[in-house]
Amino acid sequence: GPGYKYFFDEVTGGYYFTTICYGSSIDMQILSDLFGNYIQASGLSASGNDLLEEVKKAKSRLVPPQIGADGTLQEWAEDYGQMEPNHRHSSHMYGIYPGNVISLKKTPELIPACIKVLDLRGDGASGWSRAWKMAIWARLADGDRCLKIFKGYIKEEAYPQLFAKCFTPMQIDGTMGVTAGITEMLMQSNEGYISLLPALPTSWESGSFNGVCARGGFELNFKWQDSKVQQIDLLSKVGEECKILIDNSLKVYHAGKKVKVKKQNDGSIAFSTLPGERYLIK
Repeated sequence: GPGYKYFFDEVTGGYYFTTICYGSSIDMQILSDLFGNYIQASGLSASGNDLLEEVKKAKSRLVPPQIGADGTLQEWAEDYGQMEPNHRHSSHMYGIYPGNVISLKKTPELIPACIKVLDLRGDGASGWSRAWKMAIWARLADGDRCLKIFKGYIKEEAYPQLFAKCFTPMQIDGTMGVTAGITEMLMQSNEGYISLLPALPTSWESGSFNGVCARGGFELNFKWQDSKVQQIDLLSKVGEECKILIDNSLKVYHAGKKVKVKKQNDGSIAFSTLPGERYLIK
């Protein structure tokens, strides 16, 4: 695997070791997101940007996601294999969540290799690890797997007040991470549009979710019955165009009047909004 390097800490007077490698998958995924976001943001500016072409070239040289000989997504630039397949960390899954490099929509060819990693890692481990796995499986649209992990978290890795256990009395990674995981099960907006109930567990056939914030400056209250969205109350905070994936039977209204929508190639609809205004979809 990666080379082990020892170093001496002059403050503590102790020797420590770390691992050093090039092109680890998580680093490549983080940089891909960073450079991609920079390129997108640069397109919003009217002024010239000499750095833009340099960033584009750097992004094109990043090591792409690779599948190893065992059929799993590689964790490193080299195919070192798995020394501890069920480790609590899933670093090379960053590109699925919280990153936006690997997805069912963008990279379907990589999904079987990612699922194999998750199956090897298992559904257990520490609280924060389970929270992360919930969010990853939500991005993979498997709500029942998310719920199974969530139940295990409640039973084995949460205190009575729902704080996550780990190496300390309370670890915020798991406590807040589980909330993020549940949010991803019920609402996602990382693919350029808002998607509701993308990973709804079979047993959650009816419910509601209020105050969830989506990319683009939108806040939603919505409810569902028989696993289908019935009504959405949407607040546009900054007046951006709203793109949302909804059933054809649902219509958009503003101030009691029907709103004109445009159908998108990805299956979503788009409509213009005004800042501070509410829109009803029913």
